[in-house]
Formats: sequence, structure tokens, C-alpha cells
Amino acid sequence: MSTITATNLHGDTIRKTGGSLGVDIRVKHTSVYESDGGTSVTQNLVQGVLKAWSHITTHSTVVDSLNVASVTDQGTGQSNDNFTNVFANTNYCITYGSRDGGGTNDDRIVVSGSSELFTTSKYGVYFMNTTTLNDAEFLFLQYVGDLA
Repeated sequence: MSTITATNLHGDTIRKTGGSLGVDIRVKHTSVYESDGGTSVTQNLVQGVLKAWSHITTHSTVVDSLNVASVTDQGTGQSNDNFTNVFANTNYCITYGSRDGGGTNDDRIVVSGSSELFTTSKYGVYFMNTTTLNDAEFLFLQYVGDLA
């Protein structure tokens, strides 16, 4: 095993020979890293990285995203995030948040749609108050899991 140590006046850098900063530096899923306490830990670093996220507004307008090719408006309070790179299976984890500035009934919940809307290539969302589907002012979704 080799150890590469690089130091310059502006911090540590690793460069591929003849390449630019950060080119072709890869981290395997079985890599060992040093924790904050200085202990070497083997953990699947690749699984813990966000694989997709989206920030959408009312009527599924994309403000910004990563690995989301498009968002499909399925009607009031319903949309699909369509992934650019699909997941290996439907065991990925979703975290979401929302904001609705309408005043009355501002308490909203985000729930996943039916199994047809929860696939390796898309994730369907219903945005509603306790009884009625509503369009969110802003909707934020994050996905972690294994890409295909």
C-alpha cells in the first residue's frame, strides 16, 4: 500500500500526474477513513452520499436539483421526481420538507404516492393538509441509496 502526502502553502492537494486538481481520484465503497476522534473506520462512504435532491415550487417548477431530470406535475398537490440516473432498487431513503405560505391550514404533510409512483426511476409525492391535496409553495426532497 502507498501513502500520498501533499502539502503546499494553501493546504493539501492531490493531483493526478499531468492532470488537473481532483481528476480521476476515486473512493471505493470499502474505503477506510479517519473519524473525528482519529480512529480508522471502514464504512460504505458511497452509500451515505446524497444521490439526488430537488427543490421545486408550486406546479412542479424546478428551482434546482441533482440527478433529477425533470419533475412531472400530476395535478393539484401531486408530482413526480424523474431521476437522471436510476436507483438499483426501491430501498432508497427519502427525506422531505415543505413550505406553504398560504396562511390558513399551513400545516401540510408530504406523503409518498402509490407503488406505481415509487420506482427506481421516479418518486411520486402527494402534498396535502390533513384532508386535501394542495400545491406546495416550496417542496424539498433528498434521496440516499444505491444507484444502478
